[in-house]
Amino acid sequence: MDNCVFCKIVNGEIPSAKVWEDENFLAFLDIKPSTKGMTLVVPKKHFDSYIFQAPEEEVMTLFKAAKKVAGMLEKAFDIDRVAMVAEGIGVNHLHVKLYPLHGVKGKFIPKEPKENMYFEKYEGFVSTQLGPQIDYGELNKLAEQIRKTNE
Repeated sequence: MDNCVFCKIVNGEIPSAKVWEDENFLAFLDIKPSTKGMTLVVPKKHFDSYIFQAPEEEVMTLFKAAKKVAGMLEKAFDIDRVAMVAEGIGVNHLHVKLYPLHGVKGKFIPKEPKENMYFEKYEGFVSTQLGPQIDYGELNKLAEQIRKTNE
């Protein structure tokens, strides 16, 4: 794709800090990371960024590549977990973002943010912070709406 920044990175037209690659995928450090070692894993072939419309085999092999790179990040940073996000908004080229979870080491301990967030519409980023607790009556109505829409 002519104007795709990730295609240009794959083709060597734009520099990148490569972490790993094989014949089908490339992993490189994000130029504007939110945490040290934030890495993008992209297929070398261009696909639309919306992961749920990508060919199933491509998604499965992308996840395998991401798992390999996550293991590399765990070892490099001596951490036990890496988060993965595939929101498909910033660049229209199929990709996942890997976030090393610095400070997460050893026995699993749940972590919760200091404050909750809730978005009525997409604000330009995805958050894993918890929102306010919702009444089960409201949740059940929403679940019913989802089920009915898909009957």
